[in-house]
Amino acid sequence: MNRVLVLGGGQLGLMMAEAAARLGLVVDRYDPERALLLPGTSDLAVPITWEECLERYPVVTVEREAFPDSGLSARLAASDRCVARGALAVIPDRYTQKSMLDELGIATAPWRNLDRVEDLADAAAEFGGVVVKARSGGYDGRGTWIVGDGGDLSAVPAEELAGRAIVEKKIPFRRELSIVGARNPAGETLFYPLTRNWHVDGILRLSLAPANASAALQPEAENILRRIMEKLDYAGVMAVEFFEEDGRLLVNEIAPRVHNSGHWTHEGADWSQFDLHVHALAGVPLHSLNVHGPSAMVNLIGTPFDQAWLQHPGVVHWYGKSVRPGRKVGHANLVAPTLEGLRKGLNAWADVLPEGFEAILDSELALD
Repeated sequence: MNRVLVLGGGQLGLMMAEAAARLGLVVDRYDPERALLLPGTSDLAVPITWEECLERYPVVTVEREAFPDSGLSARLAASDRCVARGALAVIPDRYTQKSMLDELGIATAPWRNLDRVEDLADAAAEFGGVVVKARSGGYDGRGTWIVGDGGDLSAVPAEELAGRAIVEKKIPFRRELSIVGARNPAGETLFYPLTRNWHVDGILRLSLAPANASAALQPEAENILRRIMEKLDYAGVMAVEFFEEDGRLLVNEIAPRVHNSGHWTHEGADWSQFDLHVHALAGVPLHSLNVHGPSAMVNLIGTPFDQAWLQHPGVVHWYGKSVRPGRKVGHANLVAPTLEGLRKGLNAWADVLPEGFEAILDSELALD
């Protein structure tokens, strides 16, 4: 295999194409909204037909979970060439995703389906604080409503969501963690270390890797991700986000693709998650990973490019998107010999990090 088609025209597919070019392979991107092909890393879009796709691309992968209901992208996502086909049938709907995890005996926040308006009050009576999530389409905090124990349920549009949402128990987690790993068609797997994540208003703002004091949790996290990939017969990189509660891991979300919390691997490991994704799809034997040291990823959210960033510690990755509030337009990666050194480097990025990031670093440093 030397040519892959990725469904999606965003920055994740572009970074896959960049990784493939370094490996002597080709990743082309199909933009579903424009119904046009973006060859390699080019921005010059061209038309393509179903027959041409079958001729050129033995493997199809994805950079996102949702596609139009009809058209070439929908047809390709459902084809037997799409290595994420099984995952796309399960993961995008939180009901089927949670049901699969229950079937596998993998721990998640207790939950129930929001079939009727009355189910919301029943869930709150059972769980206390609740999190209501639209079954599909939610992203970066959208489609999510959080109500604390005894809180006002009227803020949740229950009538609108009935039959289209789930209700979870609000977990008093110690921290949010994620694991990114890969599986190739031969069933070989490889994993990065657990990553500590900090979200604000549902949007990832900072990742620290490897997560401190996580060695005891790493085998459990790897086993969970391995079982999910095997269940879905998945090839490529996949990510699982967890809540850490009382020394155990609860699955929060699954992403059948390269993931924002794995962006630190650009500079923090010998092979980035994009390299690893292409390796897995090409059937390359998955070898051990070398992690360079404590790493941080700072998401650049809704801000114009600032030339001063180039004088800060770290490496800037800019996506070339138009800027609007809440939009991920780039990220910066930092690597240091120690977490304390990483903290010093992050101080230079205080203007793009929300207030309170120092407390996250303090809490991570305090873990043994």
